[in-house]
Amino acid sequence: MKRTLIIDGDTLLYSSAAQQQKNRCNAINIASGEEVLYESKTDFNKWLASQEKHTKEDFIFQVVPELVGKPEYAFKAIKEKVGKIFNRSYCDDLIFIQQGAGNFRNDYTSEHVIYKGQRGDKPILFRDCFEYAKKKYAGKGEGIVTQGIETDDLVCMKGWEAFHEAIQAGKKSSSPYVIAYCDKDIPANTPGFMLNYGKDEPIFWNTKLSQTKQLMAQLLTGDDADNIPGLLRLSEESKKQYGINRAGVGKVAAEKILGGCTTEQELAFNVVECYKSAWPEDWYVRLKDNGFFLYLLRHADDKWCVNTFFSQWGISL
Repeated sequence: MKRTLIIDGDTLLYSSAAQQQKNRCNAINIASGEEVLYESKTDFNKWLASQEKHTKEDFIFQVVPELVGKPEYAFKAIKEKVGKIFNRSYCDDLIFIQQGAGNFRNDYTSEHVIYKGQRGDKPILFRDCFEYAKKKYAGKGEGIVTQGIETDDLVCMKGWEAFHEAIQAGKKSSSPYVIAYCDKDIPANTPGFMLNYGKDEPIFWNTKLSQTKQLMAQLLTGDDADNIPGLLRLSEESKKQYGINRAGVGKVAAEKILGGCTTEQELAFNVVECYKSAWPEDWYVRLKDNGFFLYLLRHADDKWCVNTFFSQWGISL
């Protein structure tokens, strides 16, 4: 059967552009205003460790980027990276997906989530890399530039399309796509054939239960990369129930809460109960807001609705 590789391409563009620049660290002493430019944040940390007068909290930092490579080097890196991923996939062709203008999530007002609020500027050559990939892949019918949604959304839609085809046919081999990803949000939002191009691992089948468990874990832990806080804390009742000593919710706590679950309903129920117990007054809004930013669209007409999402397992909010 012919199979197509779906590549989540934004990380490849970012990394290829970033390889062509050097980021110096400008450390500014808050009290005195004195500035010292270090070759890197690592060099600053070495200096900090060599003295006892100051701590990291005494400074604010600015990234000072400098281009040290050329655009053509970044373009070559993109081509080589895509080639290596494609060769690992055993697919017949590929679709390179990259994010264009607009993102509906930016129009959502939340009192609990400042989406991607901590991210700095993109690499100097990112726009050049974007245009190169757009011309090379989308311009030749081997790529798609999204509009109004994130790359991850469209990748996820393709993943669900392939998963449904496999389910209808009654066999995994009927799935027409392999999803090549680096961002953990992808396997948390779509089942099916997966290839993590950030690791030296073979293609694997992400089950529906595994996918749901990963998304439920994110609802608990949040996502630092996108500035999504998650549950933030556990109540004393939840800590006692799951044998957890710390109030925060990290990977270990999430595994204790979800590890014993054997169904999607159990996973969802445990998450909802932890929210209710931790935030009795506004648990619903927190769950709704975290979910809005963690949930990736399943099809073109999809949208996040916290009630609809949990009702699929018979859980009424």
